[in-house]
Amino acid sequence: MKRFSRASALLGLAAVGVFPAAALAQATGYASQNGGTTGGAGGQVVYATTGTEIHAALCNRASSDTPIIIQVEGTINHGNTSKVSGDSCNTADDVIEIKEVSNVTLVGVGSGALFDEIGIHLRTASNIILRNLHVRNVKKSGSPTSNGGDAVGMESNVSNVWADHLTLEASGGESEGYDALFDMKNNSKYVTLSYSILRNSGRGGLVGSSDSDDNNGPVTYHHNLYENLDSRVPLLRHATAHAFNNYYRSINESGMNPRIGGRIRADHNYFESSKDVLGTFYTDDMGYWHVNGNIYSNVTWSSEHSDNHPAGPNPVSTTTIDIPYAYALDDAGCVPQIVLATAGADTGLLESDGNCQSQGGSSSSSSSSSSSSSSSSSSGGSGGELGTNLALSGGADGSSKASGSSYGNVIDGDLQSYWQPGSSSDERISVKSLSGTFNTVIIREIGNAVQNWRLVNHDTGAELAAGNGIGSAMQVYLGDVSMSKINLMIDSASSAPQIAEFEVYNATGGGSSSSSSSSSSSSGGSTATITIEENASGFCSVDGAVENEWAGYTGSGYANTDNASGNGVDWAVSAPSAGVYTLQWRFANGGSDRPADVLVNGSVVASITLGATGAWSSYADSGTVDVGLNAGSNQVRLQATGGSGLANVDHLDVTGSSPQAGSCN
Repeated sequence: MKRFSRASALLGLAAVGVFPAAALAQATGYASQNGGTTGGAGGQVVYATTGTEIHAALCNRASSDTPIIIQVEGTINHGNTSKVSGDSCNTADDVIEIKEVSNVTLVGVGSGALFDEIGIHLRTASNIILRNLHVRNVKKSGSPTSNGGDAVGMESNVSNVWADHLTLEASGGESEGYDALFDMKNNSKYVTLSYSILRNSGRGGLVGSSDSDDNNGPVTYHHNLYENLDSRVPLLRHATAHAFNNYYRSINESGMNPRIGGRIRADHNYFESSKDVLGTFYTDDMGYWHVNGNIYSNVTWSSEHSDNHPAGPNPVSTTTIDIPYAYALDDAGCVPQIVLATAGADTGLLESDGNCQSQGGSSSSSSSSSSSSSSSSSSGGSGGELGTNLALSGGADGSSKASGSSYGNVIDGDLQSYWQPGSSSDERISVKSLSGTFNTVIIREIGNAVQNWRLVNHDTGAELAAGNGIGSAMQVYLGDVSMSKINLMIDSASSAPQIAEFEVYNATGGGSSSSSSSSSSSSGGSTATITIEENASGFCSVDGAVENEWAGYTGSGYANTDNASGNGVDWAVSAPSAGVYTLQWRFANGGSDRPADVLVNGSVVASITLGATGAWSSYADSGTVDVGLNAGSNQVRLQATGGSGLANVDHLDVTGSSPQAGSCN
């Protein structure tokens, strides 16, 4: 990588707004308490491209609490990370050591900061900000090892830490040598993890390393993506946590696990394709939960027994947790799309505006606004249009109705009239006589009596979505579905609820919520699919050649990479505004499975496998991958992670809000 002088680098970075973001952004959640978290604001700005330079920046300060902002670019690894000595630091080889220091900001800039197989260790440290950093494959066993196998680890008197826009990932679990992604131990307090990605690990993270480790937290987790994790999202011993607007998918064994007095408040999160996402697991020493407005989509629950206490299938609160700071809640239905558009390193520091739209970027401030229990928009919340309420021309029926109420009151467009069932549990209200396709439902409740609900396809009995709490306007995006009748099942409520309206829409331009199976985008415009062929606009390069030896391809041929790990194919995709888009490849593979990483703008965002198709002339479609694209041109790369390279790639399909071929320059 080309090396610049520190002075010229800082001038360039300030020009594009990276310096203001690092210096002026404000911490959210519990990191904003206990005096707040400002990191190195007001201190010297130092540019580092090696781990040794990071250590030197800490050690060259006047004292261990002199504020400093360390801007990091490039790959940090064992080969360039050595111990540096000094009166203002305590560092070590093979780990980024933020130890016995305070008032430090570590932020990725420029082309990004990748900590490859090397962890970030906070110990006896306070007022620390970690932003826009990618940490991967940190091991506790095997070779090389670093930081006890934790991507980010805090222990021994750590306080006021804001970790924001991080990508933390491993390539397996404990048997492969990895430990956790984000751990808090031994008196680690007032921490916020926000807009980050945690994926592909056996363990997400814990608060409290043992049952006797009882002086940690509180901690806030918000707008994070937890993907393909076995457990610990988080494991919570004794401490208090607040988790809001997070997206959990493929949580394989257990999720939020408060135990031995641990307490967690879960507000407006979206759980998808996961198991036992909340409860006390692997012990009978119970924890407690406060649930509000979460959605559970394709979540399975195990049975209650010794050492296993799932909160579902109909989670209800077992405690009440008051939050001392202000925060804005996105509607749970839009959490997948807003998190996919904003979370992780190298996404421009985009954030949610609290109303299902992304905002800000590299010069934004992350201060939160006032708390709200629900938010939705008649225009679709994310720039789309809901269109006509299809329920107004349909019919309604239900399981029972209290005196003075009517089934038809939920489809009359009148927010003052309502349907009220005869009891508080096992009740149903339905919209019927529907025709054609729709994708969005809005339920409007008077009051907040509903505790657990499900949306069900009456025609087939399939569960479409589930959650707890409705409130004044709950909006849920279902993807494109069709049925003659849809049921709102009220499984439990604190009293007989009052449902004012049950609205059904075929929204365009994204809607205000989404699931990973949907192809809609969080930005405005019409949903469309473009196909980028080889040697056409938007096709940039292949580490190999475009060939036409084997039949069955479309366009002018197919991209054939050379047989080596790291080789790939590059495309450019333009988006009208930041949002979520779905990628899919058509390919042929006459050999064994070919694994690959998906990179967007240089950052790994997903992994897929191009399986055997039986012959090099037999083509198939890959699985779909949802990615967040920035406004303007984005670079998309499919890169082999195995020694055989990629399969033969025929073309790339991109689905979302008005995508176009981008510029390869």
